[in-house]
Amino acid sequence: MWGALTGLAAATGVFLGGALSDGPGWRWVLFVNLPVCLLALAAAFRLVDGDRRSARRIRFDTPGAILVTGGMLLTVHALVEAPDRGWGTARTIGELTTAALLLAAFVVNERRSRNPLAPLSIFRIKGLAAADATQLIAFAGFYSMFFFLTLYMQNVLGYSPVKAGAAYLPVTAGIALAAGVSARLFTRFGTRPVIVTGALAAAVGVYYLSRIPTDGSYPVDLLPGLLVMSVGLGAVFVGVTTAANAGVPPDKAGLAAGLLNTSTQLGAALGLAVFSAIATARTNHLLVGGSGEPAALTAGYQRALLACAVFLLAAAVIALRATHTRATPPGMTPPEPAQEPGDEHTARQAAG
Repeated sequence: MWGALTGLAAATGVFLGGALSDGPGWRWVLFVNLPVCLLALAAAFRLVDGDRRSARRIRFDTPGAILVTGGMLLTVHALVEAPDRGWGTARTIGELTTAALLLAAFVVNERRSRNPLAPLSIFRIKGLAAADATQLIAFAGFYSMFFFLTLYMQNVLGYSPVKAGAAYLPVTAGIALAAGVSARLFTRFGTRPVIVTGALAAAVGVYYLSRIPTDGSYPVDLLPGLLVMSVGLGAVFVGVTTAANAGVPPDKAGLAAGLLNTSTQLGAALGLAVFSAIATARTNHLLVGGSGEPAALTAGYQRALLACAVFLLAAAVIALRATHTRATPPGMTPPEPAQEPGDEHTARQAAG
């Protein structure tokens, strides 16, 4: 459910963002977070279990929190600003170098800390690192695809923000369908084949979208690719969420979830920074050569969407190393393993 809602939110947010931009104004895309957070806060008090277990007070890893937060923040800032400043400028190189040093210091601190913020031993859980890497690379492609396709619809096809947002409504149906089917497929094939197949399907859909023409039409040039992509998106989000939590001890569940969310945010920043540079370079090159603005913009978006498809292919390859687990759908009891002769007697002895 969590993975499905993540995918649905990505598509629904584009539509709601278009409605807000076309209505009260684009600033409401930021203002709307306040009532949403208040609603979530009220729901948390009402719906989330409030029981607390007594625990021994331990020293919080403040140095680790400062180092990792600073390193991540500086990395994202450098990646977002690099397309405008230039990748080879002293400021970009300095920020990325400083971020790398902060993150390296964080790793050293976690190894030495008696109570590390993020125990590195969690990566000994087989497939967890691959699941996080799959999420990072895949979300770089998904998030950037929404961005460039929206620019294409508004800047080239002349769609209003509401119309561009409404173009993604079929995506929500595809995600919901894929999420429900994927949950059933886990019990039969496991998470890894579902993630790989979903990433490959998404790559095919985004590749189709990368062929958008200057005079494109929604039913022919956009809808087929969006539908195929949405099915893949739903399978990847649900599959990676399941794989990233499989085999994680209860006391490390929060850390595993935090790592997955961090991978999502870094993937979005990384993809948008890299693909924006690709699109801008292609568009500027054609504009200097005398091409018209619609053709130059479309060519830039095509190049960026093609890069998104390549990232999704890479995610499929990385997912081959992700956790392979068979989940049990809600309401179903997992089958009892077959017992060998004598096992029942051994079990009674152990219980005694």
